[in-house]
Amino acid sequence: MKAKHIVLLILNAASIAFLICTTVISAVLAGSLTDQQVTDRWGNGVRYSQVSVFTDYDNEMVIDGIFMTRVNVEKKLTENSISSEKEGARVWADAFSSYQTSMSVSSDRASAEAAAIITGGDFFLFHPQDMISGYYYSEDDTMYDRIVIDDVLSWQLFGASDVVGMPVTINGKYFYVAGVYKRSENKDIEKVYGEKPRLFMPYQGYSLISDIGAEFSCYEACLPDPVTGLGLQIISESVGVGEENRITVENSARYGLKNRFKLLADNGIRSVVDRPVVYPYWENAARMTEDRSVSLLVMQIIGLVIPVLTVFYLFRLLIKSRSKIFEKLRGKISESAENIRSRSRERKKAAV
Repeated sequence: MKAKHIVLLILNAASIAFLICTTVISAVLAGSLTDQQVTDRWGNGVRYSQVSVFTDYDNEMVIDGIFMTRVNVEKKLTENSISSEKEGARVWADAFSSYQTSMSVSSDRASAEAAAIITGGDFFLFHPQDMISGYYYSEDDTMYDRIVIDDVLSWQLFGASDVVGMPVTINGKYFYVAGVYKRSENKDIEKVYGEKPRLFMPYQGYSLISDIGAEFSCYEACLPDPVTGLGLQIISESVGVGEENRITVENSARYGLKNRFKLLADNGIRSVVDRPVVYPYWENAARMTEDRSVSLLVMQIIGLVIPVLTVFYLFRLLIKSRSKIFEKLRGKISESAENIRSRSRERKKAAV
């Protein structure tokens, strides 16, 4: 084997190894955020779509608007003959949440400033937390005075993490700790989570401390998507906020090859936000991983250069050498034919 062929073989082996590594890293990255995987938890193998709507400051949704959105979604699902096979079972899920706000929280031993998010629907289905103690509250709970706090806030208020049922006061009202979760160790989430400790509060509980009802800047839904794009279309048409006042994201395929090529080709236009929208920390983390997946795509394309050039090189050699190859092939065929005729003559002589 010629030296240049050995070098070519080594370069191709290195390129293929590089491609495998970047592909694995890309797959791990796509599955690193549980907030982007609600379709896996809810869909049970059926094709589902996860859609997020982020409104601007002047067009946040109130609870009546959320209920009307649900009515509209149900109507459109019925129009598209989408229903549950089991009577009474839910075929879709949604969640909604407010912009982050600051709240002063006190226990019988300490006080702290916390970043609070007001939630509703199946919020913790969309945003599961690594619970240290206790569990989540639910929209179906009859008691609204429960909150979920992170471990930092738990230690600041109580000096411990096993504090389920412990009371705190917020704006002079008592709330009780339903659960304590551990902050995510995902690097992207860590960067956007914020330095303040955090708590989640049900929107019904927020009405206990505020005369003004909660307003929601983020609406999320997980719904059947038998035809690609149907789920996105249903939510876009059901949410009572105009397209000019919101940003809608289809999460289900955001790490897919098609979307990654689309982001690669848009020359950074995606980064331009032309309306006063502030993304929650989970969407900021998703966008960071999305950008990183595009960088990996560029690396994969670069890794393909040598194998592709090698294929063209071998094809060119094949074209240049085709006359010699055909000549050798013709000679082999003629030699084989002559051998066959020779054996045939020898058998005839032996028979005589």
